Amino acid sequence: MDSQSQFDTVVTAYEHSSQEMPFREHIEAYSFLNAVGDVTGREVLDLGCGSGVYVRRLRREGAARVVGLDESTAMVDYARRREEREGLGAEYLAADASDPSVGALPGINGAFDVVTAVYVLPYAPTPAALESLCVTARRALRGRGGRFVAATLNPGFSTDPGWYRRYGMQLSARRPMREGGPGHLKAWVGQEVLDVDFFCWSAAAHEQALRAAGFDRISWIRPGVSEQGRTAYGDEFWADYLACPHALIIQAEAGPSAEPAASDTQ
Repeated sequence: MDSQSQFDTVVTAYEHSSQEMPFREHIEAYSFLNAVGDVTGREVLDLGCGSGVYVRRLRREGAARVVGLDESTAMVDYARRREEREGLGAEYLAADASDPSVGALPGINGAFDVVTAVYVLPYAPTPAALESLCVTARRALRGRGGRFVAATLNPGFSTDPGWYRRYGMQLSARRPMREGGPGHLKAWVGQEVLDVDFFCWSAAAHEQALRAAGFDRISWIRPGVSEQGRTAYGDEFWADYLACPHALIIQAEAGPSAEPAASDTQ
C-alpha cells in the first residue's frame, strides 16, 4: 500500500502526537484499549503499527506476544530501536498488510487471538485493498476464530475547518462523500505539522470487506473520554469531538475456519 510510505518522513511527529495531542490518550487510547479488552496471556498482531505505540502498550498490559507490522521501514526501524533499548519482547515486521499473502507467512498465519489496527483501513486506496487488509487480519487469527478490533475513520466525520482544531487537527474531503474519495488530515504536533492523505469509505464498504474476509458479528463503537481527561480538560472541551468524532471503532469476530490453521494442529 504505497500511501503508507508517506509516514516514512514523519516518524517523530507521529510518535510525539501521543503526548502532544490529549485526545490520543484520553479518547483514542482509552476507547480503543477498552474495546480490545484484557489481553493477558493473549497473542496480538497490530497491523500498521507505526512507531509501535500500541504494540508497547499491549505488551505492558500482559499480552504474551505482540507483533507489529508496518509497511513503512522508517517506522519499523524506529520501533526496533526502541525495542533494543527497552527490551519489552515486542516483535516488528516490515510488510504491506494489504498484501493478503502476508497473513499466510510462518509465524503470522493462524498465530493470533486478536488482531488490531489503528487508522490503517482509511489508507486502503481501493475496495480490493480494503478487503485485502481484512483478509490479512483473518488469516492471522487462529483457526478457532478470534477478533479484529480497528479504529477507523468515521464515515460521517466533520469537514468544518474548526471542528477538530482544539484537538490539534483538521480533516478535509469533498462532500458528498464518494467511496474511496480522497481526504486529507493536517495535525499540529508541537512544532511539527503532520500532513497525511487518506481515503473515505462508508460503513457499508467496511462491513462488506470484513464479511468477504470471513468476519461476522460486526459492531461499531463510538469513542468515550477517560475520567482523567474529563478532570483535566472539562466536559465542554470534549463536547464537539464526542458529538462528531473523527474516528470510530469496529469490532469484527470470526468463527472457526473451515480448515484449522497450522498452529492449531500442532
